[in-house]
Amino acid sequence: MNAKILRAAVIAVFTLGVAAAQAADKAADEAAGEMVIYDTALAPGWENWSWAKTVLSNELAGSPRKPIKVESGAWAALYLHHAAFTTTSYKKISFLIQGTVPEAEVKAFALVDGKVIGEGRAVKFKNTGWTKVEIPLVTLGVEEQAIDGFWLQNQSAADLPKYFVTEIKLQ
Repeated sequence: MNAKILRAAVIAVFTLGVAAAQAADKAADEAAGEMVIYDTALAPGWENWSWAKTVLSNELAGSPRKPIKVESGAWAALYLHHAAFTTTSYKKISFLIQGTVPEAEVKAFALVDGKVIGEGRAVKFKNTGWTKVEIPLVTLGVEEQAIDGFWLQNQSAADLPKYFVTEIKLQ
């Protein structure tokens, strides 16, 4: 067999194997009722459309976590976008958040067709460690709907001191 043909065949088989493994991993996550949005980086299909200043995969000294660092001016938001998908197999969004001041607050929103749905949910956090946040999708008004993103928005006219977000997932 020609060496070029053999090489092309090996590459094709390897590529198909990788694609099949990725599809199997995604199917397993969905079957488990979980979609990772961000862990140490954005998950495939997710994009950073923020208008707050953000740094993804931010290194924190002494921590295995690589959160998103957010510096949010007045009314600015961390905005994570995805092509529309149904939330039918999910019940909540969860994430870890930590501030750099004693008390801070953002508001969480879900989007349908690029538009904020409902009143959102206030999220308070501190600088004394990670706060685990779990918000039922019904609270955000998007249970069993096709959504295309999430915001964490500064709801004031003043700049918000930097904060960090990680381990964002739908469950």
